[in-house]
Amino acid sequence: MLFVVTAYVALSSTQSPLFRVAAGLFSAAALLGALRFSGVYAVEAPHRLISMIAGVAAFPAMAISAWFTQWRVIREWRASILMISVLAILGALIVMSTGSRLYLDACAVLSVSGVAYACSSQSFRLGVISAVIMLVGLLCFAAKISPVTALQPADILHLALAAGWLGLSRRLVKD
Repeated sequence: MLFVVTAYVALSSTQSPLFRVAAGLFSAAALLGALRFSGVYAVEAPHRLISMIAGVAAFPAMAISAWFTQWRVIREWRASILMISVLAILGALIVMSTGSRLYLDACAVLSVSGVAYACSSQSFRLGVISAVIMLVGLLCFAAKISPVTALQPADILHLALAAGWLGLSRRLVKD
């Protein structure tokens, strides 16, 4: 589900390049996860690496897209790719050098919280709801709890992220 939604958002021509590149990172992570957990390949490292990069780069890029809708980095492909690359490299270096998920988790929670606030400031109710859904998914995953007994916390996270991306794509950074 997350792959389909984020691939749709990444390919959507009505969204800014930075938002679309961020969605594309999530789409790549979701595809690798689906392949891994469906048994197509057994190597965990690619999914883990791309998911970590999505966490430290795509979440902040989503927040930047929400807050600074007229910045050059939001509107131009080259600047967007450069921005996400810098975020990915710095974030990956911090996470790998510390060996801690703290930076990754902080990027996710603070970025999505910032998106919720930006959407609230823009009177974009669906965006606020979408960001809150993402936050709930992040918190369920971090706390290793699932409000639905048939689903694992990771399933809740992926469904919440899919719902959030879809809702945010409705208006967040349209021209």
